[in-house]
Amino acid sequence: MGGSIPSIVIVVLGVLVVAVIGLAAWVFVMQKKLRVFMYGKDGANLEDTLMALTDKAANIEDTLKAHKEGLEFIDSRVKRSIRGYSLVRYNAYDDAGGEQSFASGLLDEHADGYVLSVITNRNHVGVYARKIVNGKAETALTAEEEQALVEAKEALEL
Repeated sequence: MGGSIPSIVIVVLGVLVVAVIGLAAWVFVMQKKLRVFMYGKDGANLEDTLMALTDKAANIEDTLKAHKEGLEFIDSRVKRSIRGYSLVRYNAYDDAGGEQSFASGLLDEHADGYVLSVITNRNHVGVYARKIVNGKAETALTAEEEQALVEAKEALEL
């Protein structure tokens, strides 16, 4: 038994030496990885990398803000453009054929716009415009103009 205690001590010391060597190798590998992380493979350090990434994020944010403002501007213009339209052709006079007269409704998304009428016969062409605000005419409309307004409003709902 006397000889077994030193052999246990030698085994324990051997295990400790192997563990210390393994730990030293692990620390060496971690130091190398940390060095690459902190300074980069091309010599840039972590602080420079973070600064560059912060600048890129700020530029992206500015670009997104500019795009948002641009889209809002385009959206406001689209809403004011003619979106609902119609054309109602008819014979304004009994002696005229071919439905040469017409009424046309032209509305934006807010149902603002005009009803244009062109009344034609052999000797005369009359052009009339009726203002439309929020889907309602400011003056009385003929039956054809009213039909053109209704059809233009229906076209808006598509």
